[in-house]
Amino acid sequence: MALDKEYFDSIHIDVVKKKYYNANKVEAVFQDIRRQAEALNEENEQMRTQLEALNGKTLEIGDAVLTAQAVYKQIVNKARERAAQIIADAEAEKAEIIRDAMEQQEYAVKRVQNCYEKIQEQHSAFMDAINSEWQEFLCGLYTEDGEFDMRPPKDSGISQADIESKVGNIAKALFSDDD
Repeated sequence: MALDKEYFDSIHIDVVKKKYYNANKVEAVFQDIRRQAEALNEENEQMRTQLEALNGKTLEIGDAVLTAQAVYKQIVNKARERAAQIIADAEAEKAEIIRDAMEQQEYAVKRVQNCYEKIQEQHSAFMDAINSEWQEFLCGLYTEDGEFDMRPPKDSGISQADIESKVGNIAKALFSDDD
C-alpha cells in the first residue's frame, strides 16, 4: 500500500469513550506508516543509485557521441580529400589522353599529307611520261617534210585501221577524262 491521499483517507481510529484513541490501533497505523516510509526510502535510494548510474552512462554516451561525431567528420574530410584527389588525377589523365590524341591526329594528318604529295608527284610524273610518249607518237606521225602520215611503219605488223582505231580510242579517253 502506498502512502497517498487514499491511504490516509482510509485510516479510521476508533475513539474510546469519546476522549481517547485506541493506542494499539494508533500504534499499528504508525508501524504501517513507518514500514511504508522505509520502503519508500529504500526505493528512493535505489532510484538515486540508478539515476547516478544513468547520469554516468549519459556522460559516457555523450562522450561516445562526441567521439563518433569527430570520427564522422574525419571520415567525411578524408573522403572529400580522396574524392578531390581522384578528380584531379582523372582530370590530369584526361588532359594527357587529349594531348596524346591530338599528337596522334597531327601525326596522321602529316602522314596523309605526305602520301597525298607523293601521289601528286607520281601522278605528275606519270602524266609527264604519258605526254612525252604521246608527243613522240604524234611526232612520229609526221614525215620529215612535215606531212601528217598515219600509215604504220614498214615491217611493224600493224595495220592502218588498228592505228586509226587506237588513236580514236585514246582521243575518246582523253576527252572523257577532261569531264
